Amino acid sequence: MAKNSTYSAWSFVSEEMGSTADIHKNLGSAFQQEAIQPIRQVLEEHTKKKKPLDNAVEKTGKLVILNWNEQIKAKKKLFGSTKEHEALFNFVENNKHISTEKEKQKMLNRLTKSSEVLAKTDEEYFNINMAGHHTRLKWETTLKNCYQSVQEMEKQRIQMLCGILNKYNQHVSTFGQTLITCHRQIDQAVREVDVEKDIQMLVEETSVPSQENKAEFLLADYFEEDSKTGMDKERRKASIKMKLQRLHDNITKTRKDKEGLERMFKTYTENPSFSDQKNLEDTEQHLDETTVKMNFLEANYFKLSVVMAELDGKPKPVHCCSDSISKWKDKEYQHSVIQISSPVKMKKSQYRSKLTSTSSIRSSRSQVVGHYQQSIPTSNSSATSSCIAGAEAIYDETHSGNLPEFDYDDDDYDDDDERNSQTNETDDHTIGTCRALYDFQSDREDELIMKIGDLLVIHQKDNSGWWYGSLKGKKGLFPSNYVEQLEQFDINKSSDA
Repeated sequence: MAKNSTYSAWSFVSEEMGSTADIHKNLGSAFQQEAIQPIRQVLEEHTKKKKPLDNAVEKTGKLVILNWNEQIKAKKKLFGSTKEHEALFNFVENNKHISTEKEKQKMLNRLTKSSEVLAKTDEEYFNINMAGHHTRLKWETTLKNCYQSVQEMEKQRIQMLCGILNKYNQHVSTFGQTLITCHRQIDQAVREVDVEKDIQMLVEETSVPSQENKAEFLLADYFEEDSKTGMDKERRKASIKMKLQRLHDNITKTRKDKEGLERMFKTYTENPSFSDQKNLEDTEQHLDETTVKMNFLEANYFKLSVVMAELDGKPKPVHCCSDSISKWKDKEYQHSVIQISSPVKMKKSQYRSKLTSTSSIRSSRSQVVGHYQQSIPTSNSSATSSCIAGAEAIYDETHSGNLPEFDYDDDDYDDDDERNSQTNETDDHTIGTCRALYDFQSDREDELIMKIGDLLVIHQKDNSGWWYGSLKGKKGLFPSNYVEQLEQFDINKSSDA
C-alpha cells in the first residue's frame, strides 16, 4: 500500500468506522447524501461513457478482420484470373499456326479481354491491400483515444474521492470531544493524501511503451511469385516489373509526403508561435502514420525484389525488414505478414512531459559509457533511414537489369543484451567481434568512424542500439545495426504456419 495515498486514507477510515460504529451512526444520512449518491452518479456516468468507447473499439476491430478476409478473397480471385489468363495465352500460342485468320482474330480478342479483366482484378487487390493499412491505423487510433478517455475518467474519480474525504473530515470534526482522538488520527491521514501522486501512479501503471508496439499488416502476394504455377519465366518477370513500378511510384509519393511533414514538424517545433500544441501533435501523428506506410510499401517492394532476383539468377537482396516478414499457408495459398513498429504516443498527463522524436534519437544511447542520459528511442532511427535507402537501391538496380547485393544486419530487431553501467569496467573486457556492413561517418569524438569490412572488438552492448567497442586502437560508440556479429549471425529467421 502506497504511503499518503487515497487508498491508505480510506483504509484507515474504514477501520475507524468499524471500531466506532455507534459514533458514526449519526453520519449515515450525511454520508448517503454527500458520498454514496455522488459516487453512484459518477459510476453511472462513466458506464454510459465507456459503452460507446467499447463499441467503437469493437467496430474498428471488426473492420480490420473484414479487410483481411477481403484481401484473402481478392487474392484468390486474382490467382484464379491469372491462371485462366495463362491457360488462354498458352492455348493461343500453341494453336495459332493451325488456325485460320478469323479464328486467330477471335482468339486474340478473347486474350485481350482476359488481359483487361486481369489488370482490373490486380488493381482491385492492390487497393484492398492498401485499405487494410488504413483500417489498421484507424483501429489503433481508436484504441489510443479510448485509452485517454478512460484515463481522464479515472482521474476524475480519484479527485472526487479526495473531495468526499475532505467533506467527511469536516463532519467528523463537528462531533466534539467524543471524537477528538479519532478525528486527529483521521485528519492526519486525510491531510497527508497526495492526489497528484495518486494520479501520477495511475498514469505510470497504465502507461503503454510506444517502442513495444508492433502492428501486423498483410502483404500483397501474387500469382507470379510462385515458381510452381507453370507461368512462363519472361512473363513472370514482366508482370513483377509492372508491380514493382507501381510500388515505386507509391514509395516516391509517400517519401515526398514524409519529407513535407518532417519540414512542417521541424518548423512547428522551432517556431511555437506558428502553431498550437494540437496542430503539432496532429502533425507528429500524421508523420508517424506516413512512416508506417513507407515501411509497409518498402516491405512489399522488397518481397517482390527477392522473387525478381531469383528469376534473374542473382543473389537475393537483403533488407532490414526481412526478419519482420513471416509467412503462413492455408489449404490453397501462402500469405505474408509484416510486423512494423508503430509508435503509440499517449497524452500521459500534465505531470509527465512528452518526448519528441528529435530529442529521443540522440539520447537513445543511454549510459553506454556512463555519461549519457537515459531515454526511450523512437522509430526514426538510423535503421529506418537505411531501410528507405535500401528500398530505393533495390528499385534502381531492378529497373537497370541488376539486383544489388545487400549485407544483412542481424541486430536491427535484437535488442535483448544487458547494459553495463561504467566505462572503466568494460574497456578491457571483450565479449565478441563484429564486421562493419556499411560506412559510418560521425563528427563526435565519442563515436567510431567505420568503413565496410572493418573488424571491431565489442566491449559492451546496449539495448538502445549503440554498442561500445574499439577499432584500430580507438574506443567509442558505434550503431549496432551497421555491423554483423561474427559469432551469432542468423540470416534464416522465418515463421511457418
